[in-house]
Amino acid sequence: MKDLQTNKLQPIALPLLPENPLVSVLISNYNYARYIGETLESVLCQTYPHFEAIVCDDGSSDNSCEVIETYVQKDPRIKLIRKQNGGIASGLNAAYQQSKGEIVCILDADDLWMPTKLQRVVEKLKSQSKCGFVIHNVIQIDGQGKNIKPTPMMKQLASGWMAPDVLENGGFIENLPPASALSIRREIASLIFPINEAMKRHVDGLIIFLALLVTEVRAVPEVLNKFRLHGANTTSLAPITVDSMERSLSALEHIHQEQKQLLKKVYGTEIADKLRDLRYSLAICQYRYLLARLKGISRKQRREVHQHLISHPQFSTEFSWFKPQRWLFQWNLPDALFTLLFNQVYGVSPLKQFVKSLFARKPAMHSAKLLSE
Repeated sequence: MKDLQTNKLQPIALPLLPENPLVSVLISNYNYARYIGETLESVLCQTYPHFEAIVCDDGSSDNSCEVIETYVQKDPRIKLIRKQNGGIASGLNAAYQQSKGEIVCILDADDLWMPTKLQRVVEKLKSQSKCGFVIHNVIQIDGQGKNIKPTPMMKQLASGWMAPDVLENGGFIENLPPASALSIRREIASLIFPINEAMKRHVDGLIIFLALLVTEVRAVPEVLNKFRLHGANTTSLAPITVDSMERSLSALEHIHQEQKQLLKKVYGTEIADKLRDLRYSLAICQYRYLLARLKGISRKQRREVHQHLISHPQFSTEFSWFKPQRWLFQWNLPDALFTLLFNQVYGVSPLKQFVKSLFARKPAMHSAKLLSE
């Protein structure tokens, strides 16, 4: 890694891709026998044919492996790895270790790709020599494959060299899609994998927020992925509880630590020290305030986290008076009123909607001041 290290925050240099780069599709499956066949069909229907799909079955207790094996027999581009249960990060690590592609794409075992997904990703990466990370829009479907909403999930997608924003905003920015919309060059993947297997949640977030530190991201505006929300998802229909929020917050704090380590490895200590504290992330401020509310902490005791939230430089910009979130967070409301308004804003099964809202807003303003040389 010493030959890569630079004392300047800049995208790492990338070699030109070959004419027809091999794309490695990484899938970690656990007990998704009812979905994995349809998922693999969406891969086999790709208009870009030069790919390998490596499915790691993470110790499923259903008939997932039987379903996957039928596709292995059908097409040599599909490969199956079996292992004991270790979590999504463990499954992706095992799949990545067996992969050979110049481009690495993540696909959740219950999601679907549009036929032109890989073609668009390859075209974008070949046309943007400094770009090692491509994202695109998604549409949400339910367990039966029906559209939940007719419109794309993301109103806007991040694009460009976002590392200065990431450092300025405590490690996190908005307008980023879920796992199945992520594609990275192998040079970028080699800096991220193997993923720390202590990560049990937000593994896609770890990949995103590490990749943004070392390469430009480019967006394909088309919807190229159907993102499935159903009862078996980790957080798709889960209610918000103290435990779920603490685990999610812990995962985001872990991502922040991993970012610090990657920055130090690639750029050195001086740049790593410019990653601001988590309190500079509006999303984290929201998490901490909501957790205080869920724990029933007294109004006086939660005053500090509430002040961190409403005094955040982006608070008024992100939450105008026309948005219901402004009314929810502005006044440190009494418990009964807060609960009523929270359910109105995020719905009766709010955890996924809350998490999605944190990273689906307009991008933060660039801060040249922080990284001025």
